[in-house]
Amino acid sequence: MKSIRTSILLQSMLATASVIATAAHAQSSVTLYGIIDGGISYITNAAHVDGKNRSAIQMLSGGQAADRFGFKGVEDLGGGYKAIFTLESGFSVANGTLQQGGRLFGRQAFVGIQSPYGTLTLGRQKTVLYDYFYPLDPLSYYSWSLATQDTQFANRADNSAKYFVNLGPFTVDALFSTGYDATIVNGSQVPGEFRVGQEASLGTSFATGSFLVAVAYDMRRGTSVETQSNKEQRLAVGASYQVANGLKLFAGYKWFNSSVPATAARSDMYFGGMQYRFTPAFSLAAATYYTDITTAGQHPIDFGVNAAYSLSKRTSLYAEINYVKNNNGSNLGVAGFGSGIVAGANQTGVAIGINHLF
Repeated sequence: MKSIRTSILLQSMLATASVIATAAHAQSSVTLYGIIDGGISYITNAAHVDGKNRSAIQMLSGGQAADRFGFKGVEDLGGGYKAIFTLESGFSVANGTLQQGGRLFGRQAFVGIQSPYGTLTLGRQKTVLYDYFYPLDPLSYYSWSLATQDTQFANRADNSAKYFVNLGPFTVDALFSTGYDATIVNGSQVPGEFRVGQEASLGTSFATGSFLVAVAYDMRRGTSVETQSNKEQRLAVGASYQVANGLKLFAGYKWFNSSVPATAARSDMYFGGMQYRFTPAFSLAAATYYTDITTAGQHPIDFGVNAAYSLSKRTSLYAEINYVKNNNGSNLGVAGFGSGIVAGANQTGVAIGINHLF
């Protein structure tokens, strides 16, 4: 009889332990996700080694959204607190190489704590400009979009601490980096030289109904002992408004001023555009980006249109067309300043591709 009771007790204990283990496991999760995006592009007036303008037909990687795979993890700590992490790798589907300077997890690599009072994360993370202006770009950060007008709109910062809090219709986002680019030799976290490669950013947004507005400031210091007192500064403001079913309007402005030798300039950039969803599967977007580089007397302007058609929840086809008009020696190409274009020439780009989410 005693052995029977002991057996029943042991079985009950094992069952209880199994339930506890299952519940604990259910409170933690790791998710694998990614995007594979490939296409073909045709570009006019591409720079050739002989210095002449040539046309180019090329494979396009990440036309609608940059190729990536990543892992997201969360553990419920109780009391509204969670441990979180993200590891995200960028790659080119055209040739299989790593992006972001060859980093294994170049898009994101951070760990942190989520709480009722905000989220604090540490590692390599998106800039505040990236956080706030991705949803404010009419062309949704396609390969030829707001991010190619200024790469800082889609950049990351190494060695950074970031705090984000949601306060009803308001959000606040702050970042500080002790060295924003670890690939630069002696370019960050130099002992005794605390300002080398520093980055500090602050942003806020307000959203209500169909209206969204955001403002963000970003400052980076020089990446050498000699240039650590020099600053590269950006202040950007943008807004979007859902006018009616399917139609959304966008507008924005960016002030730029840099005394860092490699990027020294003063400029203003203005942009505006729209998105229209004809059906749940088909959408069209158009935008104009105008940059006034006051220190060089240059005024390049970029006109862009893209379209997407969803074949399913995970797969879509897309097309994009861009035309860039340069003047006075400016070198803005469809892929950005100094990207495969002869200075002063205009450039047209056309691309089609397929995007798959997993």
